[in-house]
Amino acid sequence: MHLAPLDNSVVFKKLFRDPAIVTAFVKDLIGVDLDITADNIELEKQFVPTVGAVDIKIDIFVQDPKHRLVIEIQRQRYDYHADRFLYYHDVAKVELIRSYQDYRFGHTVYTIVWLPRRTRDPLLQHSIVTTSLCSITEAGEHLPIYPHRLYFLNPFYVNEHTPAGVADWLRLAAESITNPQHPTLNLERPILERATQLIMEDGITPQERTQMFEETGYENHLQLRYAEGRKAGLETGRQEGMQVGQQKERRDIARAMLAQGMEPPLIAQVTGLPPDEVAELARGGG
Repeated sequence: MHLAPLDNSVVFKKLFRDPAIVTAFVKDLIGVDLDITADNIELEKQFVPTVGAVDIKIDIFVQDPKHRLVIEIQRQRYDYHADRFLYYHDVAKVELIRSYQDYRFGHTVYTIVWLPRRTRDPLLQHSIVTTSLCSITEAGEHLPIYPHRLYFLNPFYVNEHTPAGVADWLRLAAESITNPQHPTLNLERPILERATQLIMEDGITPQERTQMFEETGYENHLQLRYAEGRKAGLETGRQEGMQVGQQKERRDIARAMLAQGMEPPLIAQVTGLPPDEVAELARGGG
């Protein structure tokens, strides 16, 4: 067995364009039984005309007309951040309203974001983070007025609180990335066996492999650019910190010289501080 990595969008879409996979996964995460076929699943969904100022593209867009549900499934790219997916979530809701004259949503929207790597953001260092609109009465009663939800999933933070069904999918993702040749998976579940077959390395077509290489090169470029930017930022911060420290030291020396009764022009010459700054220190300022 050798799995293709689910942190690559080509493999990700290959898995989640399968109706049986989407149905089982959504059941485990949300508890909803979808009634869909392949015709209900769109890849790289775009809204025409665009909603808002940004033209978005959703990896997996699922509509269940029977249950009036919309499921968005998105893999986080290296240059995407959490706010972007809140925008995706809101755009889908606005798009639904646009087709109704009475401003009703008509469908419930669930946006599911996969984070395919560990994150520096402590708020997202969990296997599942759920964001919802919470309506509360004056007595503290919670009302399900707006059932829409935004989920963040990270397979690298599975823990004892992660629901078993969801943990199976998260481990599939993590193992495909870190241990693709000898993955530890719950293959007693037929749907997980189906999922592994869909993302086997030897099942990747030449065209898909080319797309995978192109994406990997692009994401490596983004990572390198991010690392260079971070290094430059740290160096800038270090230099700024040194400058602040040196400035404080010069001002402390100036105060000590003033306390000894030395003349401000001499102090300015010795410390390198501007004469007006030395004068301010002499007046007790700074």
